[in-house]
Amino acid sequence: MLTKKTKIFIFSLLILLGVIVLAYGAFFHSIKITTKVEGGSVSITKSEPALVKEASVGGVARDKSGKVKQTYTGESPKACST
Repeated sequence: MLTKKTKIFIFSLLILLGVIVLAYGAFFHSIKITTKVEGGSVSITKSEPALVKEASVGGVARDKSGKVKQTYTGESPKACST
């Protein structure tokens, strides 16, 4: 049977591991987005949280080839399109 100190240690270790995984997902995941400019196309790298926000207001969409493209030029949409 586990002692109280061992249970506290395992619980603390799991909490620490969860925080590390959340930080990794929030700060290190990114994706390339293709956007159109006057001279052609430009790739922009955005973090996952910023990309989720863009998708929720209709700012990004997948094209037929499966790449993520920005659906606007200039200033981003302010509210949800629905």
